[in-house]
Amino acid sequence: MVYLVSRDKNKYFADHAKEGMNLHFTFFPVFLLLTFISKKWSAVSILSFTLIILETILILIAAIYTLNGKKFSYPVIRYFKVNH
Repeated sequence: MVYLVSRDKNKYFADHAKEGMNLHFTFFPVFLLLTFISKKWSAVSILSFTLIILETILILIAAIYTLNGKKFSYPVIRYFKVNH
């Protein structure tokens, strides 16, 4: 949503929104797989929880960078090209 609203108005926020989409498109399939596996082996649910915590920490770091006018890139697969 942020990207769709900001893509024509503010390139800086649009690029950060693309970074966020890269994060979610990388983590979500892994999270789904871990959730599916955790139905068979409950110990895997700890990995799902850890993934959510890691994603939350990365989002908070990115928000701080964005609010301070700095560039931030997640260590994820690049689905959407960002022109930093």
